Amino acid sequence: MAKSNEDEKEKEPASEAIRDNPDRFLHEGQLADPDSGAELLNNFLARISGQISVVPDTDAGEFDDIKSIPWSEYPEIEVSPDLGKKVTDLQVIASSIDKRAFDLGIDPGLDLSKLKVNYSGSLNPAQLAAVLITEKPVLVIAGAGSGKTRVIVHRVSFLIEKGVDAQSILLLTFTRKAAREMLERVEILLHDKTAGNITGGTFHSFAAFILRKYSSMLNLPPNFTIIDTSDSEDIIDLIRTELKFSSKDKKFPKKSRIYDIISYARNKNSSIRSIIHEQYTGLIDYIPHIELIYSGYAKYKTLSRILDFDDLIEVLRDSLRDNDRFRQILQDHYRYVMVDEFQDTNLVQKEIVDFIAGKHRRIMVVGDDSQSIYAFRGANYENILRFPETYRDCVVIKIEENYRSNQTILDFTNSIIENARIGYKKKLFTKNLRQSVPVIRRVFGQREEAEFIVDRIMELSEKNVPLNEIAVLNRADWHNRYIQTEMSKRGIPYVVVGGFRFNERMHVKDIISYLRITYNPADAVAWHRVLKYIGGVGQITAVSLIGEFQKSSDPFSFESFKQKKFYTELLTLGRMLAKASRSEYSLTQKIEIIKDYYAPILKAREDDFLIRMQDVDVLIDLSRKYKDLDRFLSDFALDPPSKRVADQSQPLIDEGEEQGKVTISTVHSAKGLEWYAVFIPHALEGLFPSNRATDIEEMEEERRLFYVACSRAKEELYITFPRNIYSYDAFFHLPSRFLLEIDREKYVFDKD
Repeated sequence: MAKSNEDEKEKEPASEAIRDNPDRFLHEGQLADPDSGAELLNNFLARISGQISVVPDTDAGEFDDIKSIPWSEYPEIEVSPDLGKKVTDLQVIASSIDKRAFDLGIDPGLDLSKLKVNYSGSLNPAQLAAVLITEKPVLVIAGAGSGKTRVIVHRVSFLIEKGVDAQSILLLTFTRKAAREMLERVEILLHDKTAGNITGGTFHSFAAFILRKYSSMLNLPPNFTIIDTSDSEDIIDLIRTELKFSSKDKKFPKKSRIYDIISYARNKNSSIRSIIHEQYTGLIDYIPHIELIYSGYAKYKTLSRILDFDDLIEVLRDSLRDNDRFRQILQDHYRYVMVDEFQDTNLVQKEIVDFIAGKHRRIMVVGDDSQSIYAFRGANYENILRFPETYRDCVVIKIEENYRSNQTILDFTNSIIENARIGYKKKLFTKNLRQSVPVIRRVFGQREEAEFIVDRIMELSEKNVPLNEIAVLNRADWHNRYIQTEMSKRGIPYVVVGGFRFNERMHVKDIISYLRITYNPADAVAWHRVLKYIGGVGQITAVSLIGEFQKSSDPFSFESFKQKKFYTELLTLGRMLAKASRSEYSLTQKIEIIKDYYAPILKAREDDFLIRMQDVDVLIDLSRKYKDLDRFLSDFALDPPSKRVADQSQPLIDEGEEQGKVTISTVHSAKGLEWYAVFIPHALEGLFPSNRATDIEEMEEERRLFYVACSRAKEELYITFPRNIYSYDAFFHLPSRFLLEIDREKYVFDKD
């Protein structure tokens, strides 16, 4: 799959950006081709002198109706023989499901009358079947807005009511918040705390828990620490620098790109060489160098007793595969396994699930292949499609009743997915029969598109639709640039989903690094971070110091460095770390000890010292919930207290509700959410779908992404596109191919 990471921002058309701010591009050197840059600059200067018009005279975008555009205008989608065979195989699997439709009737021998929960009265027939079938493999295809969380909650409740030990239930989700909310709902449903004994969480948090619990059996250091993505990138940068690759070749890939390649290869269960040949052909000459960096990266982590996110999953998978005793322990402990959002699992995660569930086979996976949009993370949509191939005796249940959108929106989204070449066929329906036909609007340019969207937002607001029930969903970040400007001009409050994560703030990472050292004195990554604040200690000296610390039986005694000019500062640091390591202090007290040491350092470096210290107070407040330092560090690395922080000047504990603000978000970040009204701008071929999608597999993911965007709308849906958008290497003027495929009676087409 082509990289479509929402965080790897799609490049804004250079001509558009230069038109608005040419100096920025000239100074930052963002023009890859000097000749094309000179031409663009000349065009810009000619335009402002009145020699040429801003928009060339063209017939592009001139059509009476979307359906009048011939398909010959669109590029054909590549289908190689191997890819064609894969598509055919998946089509056969998907079609076989409909041929063995499951009878949704309740087993007549099952008496539900004596149970606390009225399952029959709370669930529709398909949901009820998914809850009651517990002794064989079950695949639940849950369409958008069909109440899959309700199914999982009631299934857990039913298992407990029928006498299953809560400790034998494993619930894997993709956010800790989702698992926590599900189990809280089970407790409310049953009016007891039994669900608290269930193991529920993300693959990563589950792996961290299990690996730490069985560390002696798996030959792992019990005090290993977990590093995040930025820490991993820093290690890679250190190794790259030590090997002098970056100084030899200025084109050598940066640390973030190298990390992406390594992580993507691991998540795809593939080699670095094959991933570069498939996805990064411009880096083929650097394959031996990147493989060497990866080797050094792996050894560095072992010496420092640290694991990265991918290690957690890989080590658990490898241990389950290779250690028979360990595998049997987990299989006998977790006799009922449930996985949410199964379409988002990667190959390694699927293997973990199969190993644990392989003995008892009481597994239920829930998901929607039509919402598989995370290939850039290594997610494999084939996992959910091939589940019946892995578990040939499985029951497949499709939940198609929707509780989110009105029927006109469902008719529209059903039409999108009906044209999919890959996936299970489904047709969502609802009892919400309100009529609000989706609108497709063509406008003159990007400014006119922004004006149309903001005009409609203001109209909705005047009709008492709360602003936080309105969203603008973009394929790429730069698609909302004019919209943000127009909303600011009119004083409409909005929140952009993006910005720095709480745990990525410099001062927060510093405090956590001190804590990590007290727990794992061999953590070289944390040492590098804190030693940079010691005067006279550069990177080379730091490497030497850390080597000494790792060999010492007393890592916080620095007597051997008395002759060094930085000894006094080092001694102060050592005394603080030794004090913060003492077992008689609580976690909160440890952070307060670190805070007292760190505050003067931060004050000397940052003008906004007081604001930043508020974030440290947030950490102290969060720590009160924890008894164990290892649990706090694991949770902080795997599930930071704030998902996103848009306002960098204010501390934030939890994302919470953005009351009274329009949401502007990428589609990837909007999955699982819903709004009264949704706007999707820039629906032009090459933008949505992205022009990076060149084969059938990539185009199908773009279709699913478009489907996810449209299916977020509850009552009103607007899709807009300008007549054309220019780039230095492309000209976008055709409406998205997905719009051509939709039945004409299922939307209103409006044009300027």
